[in-house]
Parts: sequence; C-alpha cells; structure tokens
Amino acid sequence: MKMFLKTCTIIAGGALLSPVALAGEPPAGSPDRTQEAREWADDRAEDAGDWASETGDALGSAIMPDRTRLTARTLTSTDLEYDGGSAPIRDLRMSTQGEVEAIIVAHGGFLGVFGDEVQVDAVSATITHDADDGEITVVANVTEADMEAVADGDRSTMSLELVEERSDTALYYSDLSGAEVHGANGEAIAVIRDVELSADGQAEYAVVRDSGFFNMLGETGRIAFSSLSLEHNGDGWEVHARSVTETDIERLTSDDDAF
Repeated sequence: MKMFLKTCTIIAGGALLSPVALAGEPPAGSPDRTQEAREWADDRAEDAGDWASETGDALGSAIMPDRTRLTARTLTSTDLEYDGGSAPIRDLRMSTQGEVEAIIVAHGGFLGVFGDEVQVDAVSATITHDADDGEITVVANVTEADMEAVADGDRSTMSLELVEERSDTALYYSDLSGAEVHGANGEAIAVIRDVELSADGQAEYAVVRDSGFFNMLGETGRIAFSSLSLEHNGDGWEVHARSVTETDIERLTSDDDAF
C-alpha cells in the first residue's frame, strides 16, 4: 500500500508540479535553469510521496489493531472457540469499572453476518495472548448444542443468553470506541480509540488520540481506565476524566510506553 501511494503520488507530482515549476522559468534555452526546475519538481514529488507513505502507515495503524497488546479491538477481531464450533466476537459488555462481563458473538448466518447475537458469560471464557506473535485465543466452556439451543430460544446453560435487543443502559465496548473524553472543564480533550485489557478481562487503560484527521492521525496516548468516569445521561454514555487535562494527554502521547 505504501509503495502504491508513493508511486501514484510521484506520478501525479510529475504531471502536476513540473508545469507549475516551469511556468515561472525563462523560455527553454537555458539548460541550467531548466535542470534546476526539474530537480525542484522531483524533490517536491519525493516529499509528497513520503507524506503519502507516512499517512498510509498512520491509516493502517488506525484501522488494523496492534495484536502485540491485548485490547478490546483485538478481541473483537477474534473468534470465540468452543466445543464443536467457533463464532466471531462482535462486542464486549463491560461494567463501568471496566470489567468484561460478557462476550457478544454472532452465531450462525453467513460468515458470522446476519447471525444471532449470543451473549457468553465471560466467566466461562478463557483468554490467552502471546505478546510475541500477537496470537490471541478465546475459548468458552460451552458446546455447539448449547449455542444452537439458546439461538432457538431455549436457555440451555446459564453461560449463554440470546441477545434479541440490546439494553439501552448496558455498557458495551462499541459505546466507548470513538467516544469523546471530557476533561475537567467539560470540553473534549481526546477520543477513545481502544481499551487495553489485562489477561483476566479487566480494562487497565483507555487508548486515546488527542487530535487528527477523523481522529485517526493524531498522537496516541493512554489514560488509566480507573481515572475515567462513565455516566449514562439517559440517551447514551458519556466519558469524563475530570482530573486529566490536555497537558496530561500531551505528556502521555510523548511517553515511550504509550501506543
């Protein structure tokens, strides 16, 4: 992708920048000036190509989760495995203290699309994560027969529940992803991009971006999840970090341990 963006940009740069550069130059017949103009246009095209490559890297980082860390994004791009089958993880139901209470999976359908949403109690699931190669495995102590039964409306086990309609007041990871974090003065100081989890399913940090194009290209930092206050205003969830300021976010984004 980087090479594609860079190549396209250089082609565009050669086609568009060179005429502009040459427009203000003396008529042809001054080889030195013409060569200088070409070199200037080449340099600008190279700069544009580098910018496109860096932008492509930033976009890729924003879209693709970093699997060397255990986060909510990586979990929701993983399958839940169980006896007799597997199902793609679609969301996580969480407590306001950041504990993962249940895993929402899509059962049936075509490649997990248009399937039934089934809630699997997190207590019945085991998460393993290899930070070296990024491999994440989530295994639940249920069977395919249990999954099919609960999808048919039967309560086969206390670990499973069919989600016919999500509760408006329940907190899900999808409510946090992209949510603004409001600081001490009530203004938005960052946007949540991810939630870093411990192996036992407890949120430890909110991974945030402080600015950028569609909140994807800004600097990235971390805020301790325990410093956040999650409040339901009747219409949806609000995220407050009343002891955190924009200066704190800047300090976090320059931290070598930050994402």
